Amino acid sequence: MMKASFKVHAGLALALGALSLLASAVTLLPGESVLKGGGLLLAIEFALLFPLFLATLVRGIALEAGGVRLRNELPWRALRCLPIAVRCVLVVIFSTGVALTASSMLAGTSQQAGEAKGGRYYAIQVDSPTRERVEVSKREYDDLLKKDRRAMHAITSMLATGAATMTLIIGQLHPTTGHYLPSPRLDMPA
Repeated sequence: MMKASFKVHAGLALALGALSLLASAVTLLPGESVLKGGGLLLAIEFALLFPLFLATLVRGIALEAGGVRLRNELPWRALRCLPIAVRCVLVVIFSTGVALTASSMLAGTSQQAGEAKGGRYYAIQVDSPTRERVEVSKREYDDLLKKDRRAMHAITSMLATGAATMTLIIGQLHPTTGHYLPSPRLDMPA
């Protein structure tokens, strides 16, 4: 049975992934952005993601140091031992994040939101070798800003969901008795 700390850790990472995904999806709404101060929200997301990701990394290293190798098919077997509802939530959040990132990347523009200064709005030409700055309308600037933030929120969502998935796999394989004993479900043939 998985320790509660792994479930809490994975739950926090998954909640962050879902929140980031929601923030990304909100950028698809027409009109002015609903999320005011979106840069601050991104900063908060990354600030929360860092310790969750670091804890996952430390747990993985500790598991490897204990003799469990996270290679080959063992992680896949551990993942299959998770309840189907959990696996479905992980897949839905991750694949929706991929779709939102792709929609942002394939938006058909070669510009990124630059800066707003003194009532003037600027975009950066990303296909130019000098990455020159061009003036754009407020509406174009807002659309570019939403597109950029959509990708960033979706990427944060995918990273958090990846951390949740790895935490659940590590928790499934973690020795609860002081030495590694695979659960009977892990030893079933594939």
